[in-house]
Amino acid sequence: MPRQVRARRLPPEVRREQIVAAVLKVVAEHGVPEATVARIAQAANVSEGTLYVYFPSRREMLLAALEAILNEMYALIDIEPEADALTRLRKIGKIHAQEMAAERGLMALPWFEFIAAGPQVGLREAVAETHRSAYRRLRGIIEDGIAKGTIRSDVDPDRLAWGFYTVLWAENIACMMGMKEYLGDGHADHIMDLILSEAAPRKRPEA
Repeated sequence: MPRQVRARRLPPEVRREQIVAAVLKVVAEHGVPEATVARIAQAANVSEGTLYVYFPSRREMLLAALEAILNEMYALIDIEPEADALTRLRKIGKIHAQEMAAERGLMALPWFEFIAAGPQVGLREAVAETHRSAYRRLRGIIEDGIAKGTIRSDVDPDRLAWGFYTVLWAENIACMMGMKEYLGDGHADHIMDLILSEAAPRKRPEA
């Protein structure tokens, strides 16, 4: 009789990350309403009972997936913290555009599935707060740039942050729709350059 192989026991934090990754995968493939506990368990290769060892409810699993998306946003926003504000913003935009063009997505698909889920799934405020948190972090870069004189003092940080995000959202949508002509032909780069160039301090005319 063949010996039964027992499943390898993973450290709790590793197992939790595995489950969160499974939630993101299921959400990307099926959407939030159809991200059932059964599908999540199958994607994580664990029993449904195991899921509840790490999360008290399906809602908590979905919230953990939102937190993972936010952390991915933070990782992008926080690159090159020693650089000046406009350099940081240009770098963020460039990396995001490259990721979208390569269809790596930076969790764009599950993120937009959360957005599209609607209020009936009970996560509308959590989704909005995820965006607000990333937005506040981005706006902080702009406010720091204004304080240090690397962004014009008369720039409205909220308007600039929203303009910046508009380009990123358009890239996300283009990635999901497979619109390589928008991502690959420099259209997004051109719009981003217009937005950020307008925020740069104006050079004084030479005497």
